Amino acid sequence: MSTEEVQGAVVSQHNEHGASGPILAPAINGNNGNVEAAQAAHTSQQNPNVVNGNVEEVIDLGRLKSPVWGHYTKVRVSGVIKAKCNYCKKFLGGESNNGITHLKNHTKIYVQKKIKDGSQKILGPHYLAQGKEDMVATAFNSEFSKRELAIAITMHEYPLSIVEHLYFKRFVCSLQPLFTVPCRNTMKKEVFKIFDTERGKIQTVLDNNKGRIAITTDMWTATTQKKGYMVVTAHYINNSWVLRSHMLR
Repeated sequence: MSTEEVQGAVVSQHNEHGASGPILAPAINGNNGNVEAAQAAHTSQQNPNVVNGNVEEVIDLGRLKSPVWGHYTKVRVSGVIKAKCNYCKKFLGGESNNGITHLKNHTKIYVQKKIKDGSQKILGPHYLAQGKEDMVATAFNSEFSKRELAIAITMHEYPLSIVEHLYFKRFVCSLQPLFTVPCRNTMKKEVFKIFDTERGKIQTVLDNNKGRIAITTDMWTATTQKKGYMVVTAHYINNSWVLRSHMLR
């Protein structure tokens, strides 16, 4: 009997008995290795805890001191202990002699990758003008956070040295460990960058204004340094008949 006739008989017998499931017919070349591979693939489909034909056995973590194990599942595959990432399902060395440095690095790289591609978002308050807030889903952006810090320093007259305070750094780290607090010189450059941007906006608004502009001067005292400053302010009524004021210098 030829190989094709054997396959036809197996399929016919299967249809007559109404059996369910895939048919593992003998290979045409008579190679038993192909049959075993097909059976292993079929077993893997039925049991998701099978890796390359080897059963994956979950191991009780017991008392593992490092918190990094909260991101992994300890399993035994073919007698070898592995650490299975709970996010990307990748297997890493899980033996005690492998250490945990590679686990920490993998977790850090994965989290940074999720944040970089924007897939990692957090629902939190978005503060608007006049103290109002709204709940929005946002992704972490270090440049945006640096700009917001510069705006806070400018609006509340915080000293630039605040970025060097130990407990301020600890507070920021508790909010977002991935954000590195810039140094004083970096924040100074960021503040002047914001100043140049806002000055350009005000100049554009005044250039487009069709009405008259009134200029006043006042003496202000800085709350942090106790120094006096002369402030030049422009007052005008915009095209919507709203009184506006802008500090020029």
